[in-house]
Amino acid sequence: MNRRSLYACLFVCIYSLCHGLMANAAGLSVPRRPQMTGVESDGKSFDPLKQITDNFPGSIKFYEKRQVLEFCPDETCDGFVGLSGESLDSIKDFAYLYVYYFSDYLAYLPEWRKHTDAENTAGRVLSKPEYRNCQTVDHREWARCVLLTLSQKGAIRLIFVRYDEGKRNVVPKDILKILSDAKPAPK
Repeated sequence: MNRRSLYACLFVCIYSLCHGLMANAAGLSVPRRPQMTGVESDGKSFDPLKQITDNFPGSIKFYEKRQVLEFCPDETCDGFVGLSGESLDSIKDFAYLYVYYFSDYLAYLPEWRKHTDAENTAGRVLSKPEYRNCQTVDHREWARCVLLTLSQKGAIRLIFVRYDEGKRNVVPKDILKILSDAKPAPK
């Protein structure tokens, strides 16, 4: 590095330091870089399903080898199957948006959907950069678009699972039909 570059770097560093110190002394806040959507301030990855497990402990099961995530508030489950190579984050986003906006577990979800934290988590999932093409004023329609996009070509499939008959019984569900027939989720 030549002297000119070194002096330029020192000038920028000193200017930034002085600017920050003067702003703090004047009681002004210095604008900071926006926080990344998928990362918490402590460096951990954002997991929307934590909102579900905090309210419904033990209700989420993930079978890594099969790329299957299940939401089981009782002996029946909404299941989400990712094709090999589909990211776990995409499967989690799909599961959260489906459970929050479209799942029909009426005994469990209407009260939970009223919680500000649950609504904020849905908004945070929707605001991820990869879902901006679906953005609309109506968050439910935005979620519908994201789910349809993620389910294209079967990348993520929806299943219904029962464990109450002594074994695991799986029935495929038609996400296109569910999303086209879906009435507003009770809140």
